[in-house]
Parts: sequence; structure tokens; C-alpha cells
Amino acid sequence: MIVLDYIEETNPPEVRQLLIATHHFLQESLPPFATCAIKWKIPFYTLHKNFCYLNRHQDHITLGFPYGWKLAVQPEILLGENEKLKQVRYLEIRSIEDLYADATQQILQEAIILDKMMGKSRAKREFSQRR
Repeated sequence: MIVLDYIEETNPPEVRQLLIATHHFLQESLPPFATCAIKWKIPFYTLHKNFCYLNRHQDHITLGFPYGWKLAVQPEILLGENEKLKQVRYLEIRSIEDLYADATQQILQEAIILDKMMGKSRAKREFSQRR
């Protein structure tokens, strides 16, 4: 199933348009080799690793980062640290303005760099194990 079809068919109108806008935002912002698939019933975006995901709530969505604990701490913006989440950090997106905020852009770019670094270290490990 195409991700946009899944979003339209499985989400209430209150958050559907925000999910669609965020999906388009990520497609425009991520490198061209990024992929998106439905995993665990939510849209997951992959670069070198599982990079980020979208999850819906009643009045907002979350843009989550599975390796978010490695990102720079940004209290009240990048959430999850005080919720006993070991690795995941997330942004609450309540509007298009939140989506295009400078903080969102900055965190996304930092996460792209982190993913690239993690991908390189993984490739090095795999190469050294083959020797």
C-alpha cells in the first residue's frame, strides 16, 4: 500500500492533513535515497537506518527519531528524555508552523548527519569483519 493511501485511510480528519503535509515535508527534506514504508502500523523513513517515523495522536502528530538520544538536548522541543524513553526522542507537531519552524529544520538536519555517521561506522564494522 502506498504511504499516502495508508495515511488517508487510517487517520481521522483532525490529523490527516498534518500527516500528509509532514510526509511531503520529509520527502522534500531528506536525501533522495530515503525510503518510506509502513512498519508497525506507522510511516517509517529510512536512510542508512530507521531514521524517523510519524505517529498520530488526537490533536497532534509526533515526528520521532529512534536514535534521538544521540541528538543535542533541546528541552521543551526535543521530547522524550524525561519520559523514560531510552533512545527515542520526538517533536510534537501541532501545526504547519511547527513543521516549518527553525528548530524542526535544525533537528532534522542534525539527525541526517547522525544517520550518515552511523551508516559509515556500520559499513566500517562490516568491512573489518569480512577480512
